[in-house]
Amino acid sequence: MEPPVSAHDLGLLTGKIRLLLAVRSDPACPNGDHSGQSGCGLLCSPPICALPGYTGLHLRAPMAAEGTEGIVSQFAGVYREWAPRASLREHVRCLWINDLRAARSSNLRVVPDGCVDIIWTGESLCVAGPDTEAILTELPCRSIVVGVRFHPGTAAAWLGQPVGEIVNTRVPLAAFWRHEAPRLTDGAAARGCGRQVAEGLEAFLAGRLASVGSVDPGIAFLRRTAGDNRAPAGLKLDQLAAHMGTSERTLRRRSLDVFGYGFKTLDRILRFQRFFRLAARAEKRDLATLAARAGYADQAHLSREVRRISGITPGDFVVQMQGSLADSFKTAFAGHM
Repeated sequence: MEPPVSAHDLGLLTGKIRLLLAVRSDPACPNGDHSGQSGCGLLCSPPICALPGYTGLHLRAPMAAEGTEGIVSQFAGVYREWAPRASLREHVRCLWINDLRAARSSNLRVVPDGCVDIIWTGESLCVAGPDTEAILTELPCRSIVVGVRFHPGTAAAWLGQPVGEIVNTRVPLAAFWRHEAPRLTDGAAARGCGRQVAEGLEAFLAGRLASVGSVDPGIAFLRRTAGDNRAPAGLKLDQLAAHMGTSERTLRRRSLDVFGYGFKTLDRILRFQRFFRLAARAEKRDLATLAARAGYADQAHLSREVRRISGITPGDFVVQMQGSLADSFKTAFAGHM
């Protein structure tokens, strides 16, 4: 049996919090969830999770994030996601697989979605903090990327630390789960199939759920108010603070701890994600209509915000969605609004 892909073969591709990995081809794997050629993956030399004294890495691309370079990661390959087991759905948004073996480009654009991820590099596990802007990454070889994605605001309880400390960074999982990380790493390395690895990690999270408990109602309220997968409530910061019985300063500090940034930034990112999903589902992608439905003041507001967050224009999104592989993304989000 071939050894698992080493961290030297892999780099980081986030879809956000998510558990990401690239795996070797395994003919015995069900559902066709295999990687591409032996030794291929997301290159990162040396692997960031193996750097001595590593405490975090800012992943701004060397090239400017603004511009049309890079296909949005969900449009580049054959993207699928599925709901976690019922017990985890309060915390975990989904598990997903992005088959990039037939990707149209090796340059991928990962856009903010308000979430955090845990990443399997083939040798070690890392946590990907919430992003505030697009990250460009190059994928030199074909691979399959698999993830477990947490809802915005739920990861801090699992990690035991504020996620505001890991915004735009990738940190070894052992920094948070010192005792469990080696066992999880061994378990992931023993599985060759992407879906099996994702489900193994899901099973671990289910076993840890009792120690984490339920999501703080205040966090769930903030996420709903910002419009996560629904229309926003439109409350101002002082109204939110009054509703929660706290001060604006305390509310901001709480938002930084659990979301990684203030409530207004969360609101902007989740509104961008509403546009993202609405555009994927729309038969006719009229930008003025999409702007109104997503909660923007007008089409000009949509254009400014989408470019600010993703580095590309709404028109660029529409063009990329028209690619044949992007059809899988549209299907994946058919029931997500």
